[in-house]
Amino acid sequence: MKQTLLATLFFLVFPLVLSAQDAIYTANGNRISDAQLTGLTEDKVTFTVQRDGKASTFNFQRANVLFAFSRTGNFLVISELSSDLTKAQQQLGAYLSAPVRAGDREYLIRAVPLTVIPATIAYESDAVVNYKTAEGKSASIPKSELVGILYQDGRHLLLREAAEIAPLLKDIGGQIKGETLAAKPQPAVPTASSPEPLPTPLPTAPAALPSDGAAKPEAAIPSGKVTDKPLTTESATDVRKPALTEGEYQGYRKKALQKVDEFVSYLNIITDKKLPTYEKDKAIDQAARLFMPAATIAVTSTSKPGARRYPIRDYLNRLKLLPYSSARIEWSEVQYIKELSQAADGNYYGVITGQQTFIGYGSQDQVLYSDVVQKNVRVKLQSYGSTSDGVKSIKWDVLLGSIGVAQ
Repeated sequence: MKQTLLATLFFLVFPLVLSAQDAIYTANGNRISDAQLTGLTEDKVTFTVQRDGKASTFNFQRANVLFAFSRTGNFLVISELSSDLTKAQQQLGAYLSAPVRAGDREYLIRAVPLTVIPATIAYESDAVVNYKTAEGKSASIPKSELVGILYQDGRHLLLREAAEIAPLLKDIGGQIKGETLAAKPQPAVPTASSPEPLPTPLPTAPAALPSDGAAKPEAAIPSGKVTDKPLTTESATDVRKPALTEGEYQGYRKKALQKVDEFVSYLNIITDKKLPTYEKDKAIDQAARLFMPAATIAVTSTSKPGARRYPIRDYLNRLKLLPYSSARIEWSEVQYIKELSQAADGNYYGVITGQQTFIGYGSQDQVLYSDVVQKNVRVKLQSYGSTSDGVKSIKWDVLLGSIGVAQ
């Protein structure tokens, strides 16, 4: 038998708070609402989804599921499950039977430094949260600095994409469990239930990436992104993270913009009907390698309301099959609307925006379809170790993330 293993977490792309409910968040960027975990095997999870009063059962590969949140406000990270099936099933059982989170507080999850702030929310808008601290003091924080919000009644709000949230959840859960407040200037005295020290704060910088549609231009470059010497910061597990010098920062900042230009050049190869199929397939492979594995792209149409999301490779293959004799895709006014800044996981994140113009032509070069859409591209700068002649060094890779439609 299988049991379930997902529930719900913060809300994904939409800055909207739903009533408390079970949900599952997948690696391709989807949120499955009203989904309750029911089983677990070594490589799969089983869950039921309620639709129109009827329950349907589904099985997903464990690798394709990021995490779950329950209507009680608890969450489960799939990658944190034990490799031992018996222990993993026990973890799942503990999650499913967990009571409503104790206390009468909301939790504001600040991105940099990664901080769980116990609060009583007095006012909330699309841009800001006003609240009372645990000490009863009034405070305010822009939503652009938050990863998400956990409400006292079990609701949740996700202000970044699930793929970016997933690696932070272990630290978030630890801070909630011990009510460790990194917002306090003095470190908390460790207790038996929370023996680890507080994480050392990162330099001040605009933190959480807003949803694709909520990003707003920011002229100032974050003060915490660079230094004359490489910075090191510590997480709750005392793992030191490399940081960029000023020169490195500017170089990678430019490289990310070039990656967007490279992606657009591949799009025009893929849509060129005059090129042989093998060249277009090669362009699809090269374009897909520019992105994070779970990245998606939002697609709109003048004939259909709303946006639809596709995994990057699926989108590129659809693009190749468009029924136009030729097509042209251009991006203009490409610029940062959220500068690269270092997050709690040690990686740098930013958002680039551009105006995409798509034109599809008929056999007589007549315009059959055209649209102009503002699109936002998430960017990730990820470090990795390299060894040359016995000398270890840190290098960085620029990856594009999900592409959304700006609202």
